[in-house]
Amino acid sequence: MLGLRKKKQEIGEDEFRIEENGSERVLKYGNITYSKLKGDGTYTGEYWDYFIPVAYAFPSPRVLLIGLGGGTVAFQLSTLLREKISLDVVELSKRVVGLSQEFAPNTNANIVIGEGSTYVATTNKRYDAILLDAYVSSRIPEQFLQRRFIEDAYRALSEDGVLAINFAMTLMGALKFSEYVSKLKERFRVFKVNTAMFEGNVIIVCSKKLSRNELLDRISTNMPQGKENESLMRNYARMEAL
Repeated sequence: MLGLRKKKQEIGEDEFRIEENGSERVLKYGNITYSKLKGDGTYTGEYWDYFIPVAYAFPSPRVLLIGLGGGTVAFQLSTLLREKISLDVVELSKRVVGLSQEFAPNTNANIVIGEGSTYVATTNKRYDAILLDAYVSSRIPEQFLQRRFIEDAYRALSEDGVLAINFAMTLMGALKFSEYVSKLKERFRVFKVNTAMFEGNVIIVCSKKLSRNELLDRISTNMPQGKENESLMRNYARMEAL
């Protein structure tokens, strides 16, 4: 969940820790939960799950995840899509990468240690989906809110690719939301998916080419049926154009 340039006074790597609460495992920094897994299950019932449908918009998705955290999203995508997915993850912190191997050891992903926006600006790869889950504490670092990153992400995506962003609607986040969406709309068709009830996160879905209905049709066609997926699809069906 980092994938970002940090200052020592902002993030102390020794402050990350794994906690066990019954069948629930969490990776925390201070009081903030950066990753979660529940028992032997794949789904969390929280915002992490809402990246899953984006990958299913492509039959053999090439995915870039910016920000590893404990590896919740990487574990979910690896477990659900198995050999179908090609998954790269950019994470700045070696400490977090080490903890992720303890937290979610069965993740099948190519992990790159580096700064997320720099990687997107310099990669020659083209991805079907870029998933942005990069945070310092409860805020997205400024470099990911700038036009430079948006332009670089657009270039790094395939012709019909999708950029999906976990956006925390904190007081500061809410103040920046409209301006950020305006920048995204300069290059993408932009939609909002509300996550679990009473959770303060939304997923901003930015599509280069696909309309709302085209995106939903692809997801519903490729994503297997099941209780958890039905719940995700209900919220995706309420996806709002911004």
